[in-house]
Amino acid sequence: MKYAFFQGCNIPIRIQQYAVATTAVLKLFDVDLEVIDDFNCCGYPIRNVDEKSYILPSARNLALAEQAGLDIMVICNCCFQSLKKAQQMLANDQALAAELNEVLQKEGLHYTGKTRINHFLTILHEDIGLEAIKARLNHRYTTLNTAVIHGCHLLRPQKITKFDDSFIPGITDSLLQVAGAESIDWRGRLECCGAALAGINDELASRLFMEKIDNARAADAEFIVPICAYCYLQFDTAQINNLKAQPAKANSRPFPVLLYPQLLGLCLGLQPAALGLADNQTISSAEIESLQARLGPPEPEKKRRKKAKAQV
Repeated sequence: MKYAFFQGCNIPIRIQQYAVATTAVLKLFDVDLEVIDDFNCCGYPIRNVDEKSYILPSARNLALAEQAGLDIMVICNCCFQSLKKAQQMLANDQALAAELNEVLQKEGLHYTGKTRINHFLTILHEDIGLEAIKARLNHRYTTLNTAVIHGCHLLRPQKITKFDDSFIPGITDSLLQVAGAESIDWRGRLECCGAALAGINDELASRLFMEKIDNARAADAEFIVPICAYCYLQFDTAQINNLKAQPAKANSRPFPVLLYPQLLGLCLGLQPAALGLADNQTISSAEIESLQARLGPPEPEKKRRKKAKAQV
């Protein structure tokens, strides 16, 4: 399998470990990711300013992937929704597609809609499959409570993203269970993290994500696992800044944030350095060592003992 790897704007600059860990994990399953240097912003920052200006950048990215003969794998939820939105609009508005293709023609590009847009979780869950992942595991957690937050743009609107059930998502939970981790039920797991308010109402943005951290802690989560890049920045980077800004909490330990490909990568036998774990600001070296120390055999203990007994 080979995909054009669309990382968006934030991940290559601010969350490189997300791309690093994802690439390392998928490589184990013979998935080749090609970074197209000419990829540009998906257009998300101007979606409420001018609709055509919002759709054109995504159309260009899709045309570039089409020119390369590749489907796209997306890791940023906002980019995923923007690309899917552009694809839907262009499929239903031939006049708009013709107008934007006139612009793209200046670069020798043409959009026809052939390129498929895939989220990396869907590739793991459907294209690779749970059984193939299980067969490749070196380790498995027996107890690891995680609080997953998908973010707003992956699940909604479902008619555009077509990713899982918007109200009872199960893909991520299944992928966590393969690694032996528990996706706990916690208050706020389907709500906005507040990133959209950053720079507009920082106080409210901070309150929203700190409430979720408190809720995750109250539900006995050990790590928050954000799927969305913006959610990651809120819970990792903004959390650190928020604690530093409050003298009473300046020395408090932040609630640790772990990316799913990092968690899965450890179970697949990859080392923390290969997964960029040290770049997660909220995870200490002691917590990384603890994550490694808690890795067990890939099979449940009872099943392993039964198989060993049968062999004797």
